[in-house]
Amino acid sequence: MPNYSVFQANPEELKALIFGSDGTTARPLAVNASAELLVGGATVTGGTLDAVSAATIAGGTLDAVSAATIAGGTLDAVSAATIAGGTLDSVTSISQRSFLEIANTDVATGDTLTALPAVTTAVLGHYSYFIYNAGANDAVAQVEISADGTHWYTDIPSTTVASGSVAVLVPTRFLKYTRLAYASAVVGAATTIDVYFNAQGT
Repeated sequence: MPNYSVFQANPEELKALIFGSDGTTARPLAVNASAELLVGGATVTGGTLDAVSAATIAGGTLDAVSAATIAGGTLDAVSAATIAGGTLDSVTSISQRSFLEIANTDVATGDTLTALPAVTTAVLGHYSYFIYNAGANDAVAQVEISADGTHWYTDIPSTTVASGSVAVLVPTRFLKYTRLAYASAVVGAATTIDVYFNAQGT
């Protein structure tokens, strides 16, 4: 037809909106100032989210969160997670206590008291030493505590652990560091012990 343009002379007028339907009404899809698509009420079933800013996650399960900062809000439940760093401003309840075990097995006794490496017990609740005498001779063991890791106080005096028997020593006083010292009960009569430190977090 004469005097009518088949194509738009102004390219700016060729821009189109993209619509989606909510089941009843066609609605335009929205973007932010950086032309990034705004998604509301979405379900992300897989993949990686490199960055989430000022979002509300109302439900569902996060299988893994790596190197993320959660700046606010409430986590109703966290299951089998490792929190490697950062700060928890408020924790209402923890349903399961942490457990710590340190094993020192096949430890040969000598004529003088020798200490196992000290354990930092500052953040632990309940803890104890399980000692099994696997050798042919008796052993003695005592629990020592310290505030500075240098000067030690005997919390539980030397206790005899007979050959083939078990003893459990539970510290009675609290300080930052705790250790077990052991020796042969009779000079020249060495034996072998297995020592397990078991503890629950607070």
